[in-house]
Amino acid sequence: MTDAVLSIVAGTYNRCDQVKRLVESVQRETKIPYILYITDAGSTDGTIEYLESVASDRVRPIFVGKLLGQARAYNDVFMQVDTPYVCWVSDDNEIVDNGLDKAVRILQANKKIGMVGLKVKDKEGPFVKAPYIGGVSPIGILNVNQGMLPTEVMRAVGGFSEEFRDYGIDPDLTAKVLFLGRDVVYTRDVTIHHYRNWAEDKESEDYKKLQAKHERFHELYKKNYAQYDAPSRTWRLKKRAWDWAKTRLSKRFDLSMNSSKPIFRNLPRDYYNTMMAKHIGMFDPLLTMNKDFHLRQRYRGRRPSIQLIGDPGNNS
Repeated sequence: MTDAVLSIVAGTYNRCDQVKRLVESVQRETKIPYILYITDAGSTDGTIEYLESVASDRVRPIFVGKLLGQARAYNDVFMQVDTPYVCWVSDDNEIVDNGLDKAVRILQANKKIGMVGLKVKDKEGPFVKAPYIGGVSPIGILNVNQGMLPTEVMRAVGGFSEEFRDYGIDPDLTAKVLFLGRDVVYTRDVTIHHYRNWAEDKESEDYKKLQAKHERFHELYKKNYAQYDAPSRTWRLKKRAWDWAKTRLSKRFDLSMNSSKPIFRNLPRDYYNTMMAKHIGMFDPLLTMNKDFHLRQRYRGRRPSIQLIGDPGNNS
């Protein structure tokens, strides 16, 4: 039996300096009782020795010893946690501004919310100028990069879809939670700094492998979900309204995606996501103005079958 409220799950492989920064940030920024699980895939760079040195009731290393793929590695832990809430982070993340505490409070106060997107800001790579990251999927869902859920919701959707293995598991999970009938929101404040090592050389092998994973993810994602969320008239009107706003208001306001200058207490990127994501109401910036969360997505369409909600890799 544990007093922990939150289980935090991360995976790592040969990134000792990065996982050390993650662990220290969780310890520094998280005041609620938690358990941090870190699965290691067989590191040889000192990670195992570091994790052994910090192991405790709160920090629990799991030495898997081989590469299972992110989805499988996370799922193996999700199925054994017994805390009310669970979140996933990456070994290249740093928790800031008591972000995990805030996310737990959001879930505790709003039972309809099934996932809190932990707002992420890149500190390295091509998107450092953006106030936060997060893209709208081809079918209009604002994806969550790192998130927190009630454990019962994580289990209801079957965790990550192992068919995706490493790339695309986060957008897929966002869609599953939304189609389950639970709301998905973003924290208003940045809660994670992201230090991923980006491969910017388009001729490099790493970049080409990333592009191949990206293409595979898009095909699987559309195969699983496009039929359940066809474009709507309201969505088309919202996107046209945004195009109109950019044309008519750009001389008065800076509407660029990377602008950090608020307009009526919201950033241009907030307005963009509101108008470009299918399931966010146009009045979300007003309705959530004084809340710790915003960009609330609600799905009111036809519910996919339980076979789709579960892991596609195990439903053959």
